[in-house]
Amino acid sequence: MKLQRRLHGVKAFRFKVFVLVLFLVFYLLLVNIFVGPERSLVNSLLSKFNGHPRRPVRELGPQHHVRREIDPQLPFAPGSFLRGEQPHNESYCWFKYGTIDSFDWDNVTISVSPELKKRGPYRVIYNVIESMSKKSDSQPDVTYCTHITPSFQCNILEIVRRWDGPVSIAAYVPDYDATLSLLLFQRMCQCLPEMARVSVHFVFPEESPPVFPKSSQVSFSSLESIDAFIKFPADCSCPEAVLNGTLRTFREESGLTYPVNVARNVAREASHTSHVLVSDVELMPSLNMVQSFRLLLKSYIPAQASPARHVFVLPVFEIESRVRTIPSTKEELQHLYNEGQAVYFHRWVCLHCQRFPGLERWIQRRKGSPFPVSNTVGPAPLKALMVVRREFPHHRWEPIYIGTKNEPLYSEYLSWEGRQDKMTQMHAMCLLGYRFVILDGGFLVHTPGMKRPGRKHAESIAWRQPHEEVNAKLYERIVRATENRLGSRPATCRLH
Repeated sequence: MKLQRRLHGVKAFRFKVFVLVLFLVFYLLLVNIFVGPERSLVNSLLSKFNGHPRRPVRELGPQHHVRREIDPQLPFAPGSFLRGEQPHNESYCWFKYGTIDSFDWDNVTISVSPELKKRGPYRVIYNVIESMSKKSDSQPDVTYCTHITPSFQCNILEIVRRWDGPVSIAAYVPDYDATLSLLLFQRMCQCLPEMARVSVHFVFPEESPPVFPKSSQVSFSSLESIDAFIKFPADCSCPEAVLNGTLRTFREESGLTYPVNVARNVAREASHTSHVLVSDVELMPSLNMVQSFRLLLKSYIPAQASPARHVFVLPVFEIESRVRTIPSTKEELQHLYNEGQAVYFHRWVCLHCQRFPGLERWIQRRKGSPFPVSNTVGPAPLKALMVVRREFPHHRWEPIYIGTKNEPLYSEYLSWEGRQDKMTQMHAMCLLGYRFVILDGGFLVHTPGMKRPGRKHAESIAWRQPHEEVNAKLYERIVRATENRLGSRPATCRLH
């Protein structure tokens, strides 16, 4: 009898353990379905009904809207974080003159370019899309100023996602490129609430003004079918024709040079903030840059009693193409750098272009050290690492910086194809005695993929040679005129 009771007790205990385990498994399954961060089972079931996989979502920024995570197994593509998101019926942007079907030419004001004005061949329509965000005059702010053609337009999605301030974009849109660009913007403005902070300005040759299919008096035979140029996916991701480089633009078909400095000047001129960052559309900023810069300005005191002209330099890096996620913080960038997957920009093809003074010191310092690092959520510390002049041996350095609209304009004579397009402005800043404050904590990263020397690289840029010869001659003339205007050149402000 005792043995039977003992066996019965063991069986009862095993049964209780089994029920407890079963209850725990059932509880974990419910958690996974209803409150788990990935909601994998729900996503799997919904994908069968909706015909497409649903990706996990998370809340970003003060807008309190959800955003799907990037699939780490896919290569980087601009706007990939919007895969699976459906366009909204409403737009987050204000199209000041209407869309391509109703562009209001009667109320358009056509302006001249900022530097050459009527002497130049390019014209401008400011605020084709006007920013809907309101600026507070009580504190400094920074506008990200950049330039695009339709072929690189999807990079704007990445910049706007990361930049926490206004964005001013100069779009080069001769002829039907205006239609391509405006169509892309219309879709982007249906997908991303942050587009409300964007203003867009059209730059075009006077002889090739923007063309729209229904509102223009110009013949539109060159664009018989918009679908032949852009085929929008069902979701908010970027069209394949843009991602794979097969989008046929009027500029490329006509062999027009790209007036990069006209676009830079226009984007800068159109900003309404105390400071501007004139950058390229493939350069992605680290997170919370604007908030960090505001805090920096509150505490930054120039070393000299009578402050000279100065600007704030952001180091620029590039990463291997196999890196699928662009680093957002200095810690992430340092890890890639130490692993050999990140280098300073143009490290392998132009040693002097972006190798900034204090590079090794910048890399080795922890975020904000020796300043205290807060564990609270907020902008990363942005500190002045060192202050330098752009003089020998850094006289060929092309820093990208936060400044004001008072800095010298970029020369509108120079084309993107001929290179050296920022060097005349840099030389003028040397002559004016500018000091360059190199910032620690913030940075820019080129979209994945490193340029390396070799036969393939040489062949890919051989077409530039005639343009480079033109720019080189113009460069000499421009710097001589600048020296005559600003005074004699110090020995340290070298040209070559």
